Amino acid sequence: MFTPEQEWRHRRTHQKDPRGSRTMVVNSELERRARKGRFTRGVIGAGVVAIAAAAVGTGTAMAGSDDRTSKPVSKPVSKAKESHVTGDAWVKFPGDPETPYRRFIVDVHGGPWKIVDGKMEWGAARGTIRFNHFAPDKPGGPSKDHWGSIKVDYVMAGGPVAVVSGIRQDGVDANQKRGTLTFYQSPLGHKHDRMGFSWGIVNPQCQQMGTGPAPFSPASAGPDGRWLKGYTVKDGGIPLPDDPNVQPPENPPNCKFKKIY
Repeated sequence: MFTPEQEWRHRRTHQKDPRGSRTMVVNSELERRARKGRFTRGVIGAGVVAIAAAAVGTGTAMAGSDDRTSKPVSKPVSKAKESHVTGDAWVKFPGDPETPYRRFIVDVHGGPWKIVDGKMEWGAARGTIRFNHFAPDKPGGPSKDHWGSIKVDYVMAGGPVAVVSGIRQDGVDANQKRGTLTFYQSPLGHKHDRMGFSWGIVNPQCQQMGTGPAPFSPASAGPDGRWLKGYTVKDGGIPLPDDPNVQPPENPPNCKFKKIY
């Protein structure tokens, strides 16, 4: 007759391995020694080291990659889709009733911010805006095209409205280089679209990303009487950071105002 302890040992020693006919003698011996405290510290210590190595492994590999490239790592902020603003339209600028025609051609994609090395940075868009002021070079002269462009680095869309920002490529003063624009895609059709821009009837100095004006210019037939296709706004959602430890963006550098009026 076995004592309860001998019965337990006998069953564990002769228990069949479900993967074959081998007896689990090794497992039983390890359990017996562990109960006596011989390997408890070593087994637990090895387990902790293995778990820690597995947990840190991904981060170590990423750090190694960063060291090799020596470049900041930009990460997506969430699974939000990109926003898009595209189209081409003539608009009538209400601040210039004598030569009101302005044309804006838009091809913009992206979002408002990105995460670089654990910190949020403004500007995660790409694309170009081309604009045309159809007007004479001097009063009474023939009207002609006057083109300019903006290299876009910011877009945020909400429903049918988008704010787009970028750096003007024409010869304006340094503190007027950033231009911000708004685009509105009307549910009534593209002939009812609207847009606004940060010069003309808006102080152009020291504009910041995301601070576009009201869409004050309605879509219109052009000076030749033709309607263009209008604007399409696709809202990709607001991309929130996945990591709760992400640092907020730094404030932009101070802009020096120079009185222009």
